[in-house]
Amino acid sequence: MSEPGPQIRHSVFIRAPREKVWTAFTTPKGLDGWWGTRGSEIDLRPGGKLTLRWRDWGAEKDINADRDCVILEVLPPKRFVYRWGETADAMTTVEFDLEERAGGTLLRLWEHGFAPTAKGRQSFEGNSLGWGEVSVLLKFYVEHGISY
Repeated sequence: MSEPGPQIRHSVFIRAPREKVWTAFTTPKGLDGWWGTRGSEIDLRPGGKLTLRWRDWGAEKDINADRDCVILEVLPPKRFVYRWGETADAMTTVEFDLEERAGGTLLRLWEHGFAPTAKGRQSFEGNSLGWGEVSVLLKFYVEHGISY
């Protein structure tokens, strides 16, 4: 089902079993391996909390940011959904679906629910670029063990 407003849809094929891809974005070690976070935490259940911690991040390496997310859906190793945002009025929903394919896994991402505000547009633009970048990092991490 689609909803009005800007949405991000992104797919990446990863040459690895679905379970390995699942582990990369549903465990602290996996998240910290590719997403540039350090010390992430996850309570992997609906209603659980996912805390992403970026340290010494950004062009100046001086940005420290925590992002708390609420987990909405967990269907291992097929589907993972959470809500996140920089502020309570800028929350979006991020959905990951993993599909087994010959030779690997197709990861589909959908982020939606951006507010029709200047902040919502800014988040959409930043996240549109960001998901493209980090999906490549995820692919390299899972396929080759290359950490960010």
